[in-house]
Amino acid sequence: MGGAHSHERVGQYLHVRTALPYLRPRSRYACGLRRVRAAHGRIGKSRLIVQGSLQALTDVFEGKDRCLVIPVYQRNYDWKKGNCARLFDDLLDVIENSRPNHFFGSIVYKIEGAIGEMTIIDGQQRLTTVNLLFLALHNCLADGTLEPDPDLAEWIRDDFLNSKHAANGRKLKLKPVKADASAYEKLFADGLDLDETSNLTANYRYFVERLGRREAEPRQLFDAIRKLQVMRLQLEESDDAQLIFESLNSTGLDLTQADMIRNFVLMGQNPQDQEELYEQYWNPMEQDVDYDSSEFIRHWLTARLGRTPKKDRLYEEFRAYVRASERLVRDILAQMRTHARHYRDLRKAMVGEQRVDRLLRRFNLVDRTVTMPLLLPVMDAYRRGDFTADELLKVLAVVDTYLTRRWVCGLPTNALNKVFALVWREAVKKHEDGDSLPEIIVYLLASRQGTAIFPGDQMFGVALAEKDFYHISAAQRNYFWECLENGASKDTRDIAGALAAGDISVEHIMPQTLNQEWIDSLGGGAHVHDTWLHRLGNLTVTGYNANYSNASFRHKRDCEQGFRDSPYRINNMLRDIDTWGEEQMRSRGAELSALAMACWPEPAVHYSPPRDTRDVVPMGEEDSFTGRTLRGWEYDGATYPVTTWRQMLTGVIAILARQDPAAVRSHAATTTQFRIRAVQSEPEDGYVEVAPGVDVSVWNSTSGKMRILRGLFHTMGLDTDDLVFHLEPKTTGNESGEDKD
Repeated sequence: MGGAHSHERVGQYLHVRTALPYLRPRSRYACGLRRVRAAHGRIGKSRLIVQGSLQALTDVFEGKDRCLVIPVYQRNYDWKKGNCARLFDDLLDVIENSRPNHFFGSIVYKIEGAIGEMTIIDGQQRLTTVNLLFLALHNCLADGTLEPDPDLAEWIRDDFLNSKHAANGRKLKLKPVKADASAYEKLFADGLDLDETSNLTANYRYFVERLGRREAEPRQLFDAIRKLQVMRLQLEESDDAQLIFESLNSTGLDLTQADMIRNFVLMGQNPQDQEELYEQYWNPMEQDVDYDSSEFIRHWLTARLGRTPKKDRLYEEFRAYVRASERLVRDILAQMRTHARHYRDLRKAMVGEQRVDRLLRRFNLVDRTVTMPLLLPVMDAYRRGDFTADELLKVLAVVDTYLTRRWVCGLPTNALNKVFALVWREAVKKHEDGDSLPEIIVYLLASRQGTAIFPGDQMFGVALAEKDFYHISAAQRNYFWECLENGASKDTRDIAGALAAGDISVEHIMPQTLNQEWIDSLGGGAHVHDTWLHRLGNLTVTGYNANYSNASFRHKRDCEQGFRDSPYRINNMLRDIDTWGEEQMRSRGAELSALAMACWPEPAVHYSPPRDTRDVVPMGEEDSFTGRTLRGWEYDGATYPVTTWRQMLTGVIAILARQDPAAVRSHAATTTQFRIRAVQSEPEDGYVEVAPGVDVSVWNSTSGKMRILRGLFHTMGLDTDDLVFHLEPKTTGNESGEDKD
């Protein structure tokens, strides 16, 4: 397939040489054919519709009108020099040991389009690499790098490089994917304007260099290439190339999830539609997301599903989504392409609204991609005119505050995936005529509790006073001090850029190593030093850290480029004090904390949900849900209405037992909360059957039920955030008491 990240796998090729005696042609043929037979079997074909044979690789190229077309759904050429070196060394081995042949994998193709046109389904890396070797050999014969051999050069040019009589008039025998086409065609020009960023160019140059060593005679090398054998498998018109591709790549090895998705959406189209969909939607999408397509699609799909697909199951989740949807593939691709533009605008601060872009430039100093399942539809609403610039700014600001406050408070990030997967869907469900959707989003974030809590001013203030702000990641450091220094001012200094470049650094005012002068001035000695060293009040930014060292405070203040000369607002307080001790550190810490409170204020909430709406909360790791009234639960894309926690407990475990009965039974054997019994006997009092012969305890509190479920989820390797509860909103009357249902 396209690229090293394909089923033809570089590793597969590299393994051939280290194997025990080379397989006999018949057994190699049988293996390849069994692979395709298995593919047909897995997709339910009742009859094998494929023609296969073991042939010389050069037979695939030969023919005056032969054209090898790499379809647009393939990924780019991606073999590296190391793979080319192994191929060249193997060819030398064929020559030196007079080997009759060398097995080189399989080529799967269909004949379609113009006469003589072969669409390559599997094997483009091998074909492209050998084509580059032929081109290098031809050019070295022609330019004197090798002993001239006009007949051989002409043979290579006419039979393996050019396609003079192709029905569509194409001159070159190989047609790469569009992203590689320009670099490939330049190799056939005058050689003065090659694309040095392309793997095609790098590998061509490598082959020219190897040929220049004259490790073998040109005719010997040409004959060795002709001894490369491949399993050549031709699909008939009635074969489904997409299903064959999926089966051949069933392990997913070396293919990105986006590769699989691209092939899924394009392979089923006719060649003309493939080109159009690729050019109009897929390729622009990849460009907008800087080719990090799997990551983008995961965020886009999360917004659609309300849950985060596992990275290694993204293709399966996407395929299931498309097949369950009534929308056309074209419409889905069009939406993905539009959202990719939103993704670009958010990531690169290119929204076009000055205030929004200024906030985004700071926002993006830290990796905030976890927010994309919320921000993509928010951005879409803004582009459609459903949100004003002020409303977009409000949502971005509250998301920024939520993330920053949680980071300062040291709260775990694993709850955020579920939060941002759910918020948009929750907001849309709660939205009624007259309600402000942005205000609902603010409410949904600000009211978060448990593992997803939005820290209030008290929690945030304590963390600001006590957190170690020195030992933090570079990205968080740059972002935090950038915001503290500049706040909402339009007169800004590039603190983040200077920190990233190393032009300034974070400085301890009271130094990390105390000399006697500092020990005497502190009074409290080791206790003050240990408590305050890395706290906010003792830190600042300066470009003269090395000059300050562990000098006294007055020296740091009054020396050339000292604190009195500092251009930074956060150092204003340091200009007018004479000593530096615990009192001053506490005072400055409070001053900087006030700046932080202003940068990331607790949001004002202007939305109150109607009484009949529900809170949608993931189970997570901590919340006991004591006193909460349950109305339903979600898992694996389905929603189940219930009225008691007991119904939820038994329902969830019953589903898990159907999915993986062995895992549930194994876990049940390790805890007293479960009972395993003979199938024909009855459950004990207080236990309910959840699988044949497996019962779970239901005479326990809501928090006890949470412990049972979390223990089972952990044993099975499941994400506790994937189980979502629909709850009655909190009221004064239902916030206490244990559930004994």
